[in-house]
Amino acid sequence: MYIACLYSHWVDPKGLEPDLWSFAAITDEPEPEVAAAGHDRTIINIRPEHVDAWLIPEGLADAELFEIFDDRRHPYYDLVAQAA
Repeated sequence: MYIACLYSHWVDPKGLEPDLWSFAAITDEPEPEVAAAGHDRTIINIRPEHVDAWLIPEGLADAELFEIFDDRRHPYYDLVAQAA
């Protein structure tokens, strides 16, 4: 599973605070089975052939990057109950 994410690295210009690394998975409307389980978002699962373009976007227009989201994988998410 390849999950589209954004990350950031913040450095305090005064040097008083520690560096802050953060990232977020990009989500969209839920797949039907995810919505049925009560969730309102699903992570965007990009196709392997788009990984290089997502990781090295130089020279790509925003519209081309958004097309990666439209050509995503749609796996079926199944909740399997675990016996206690």
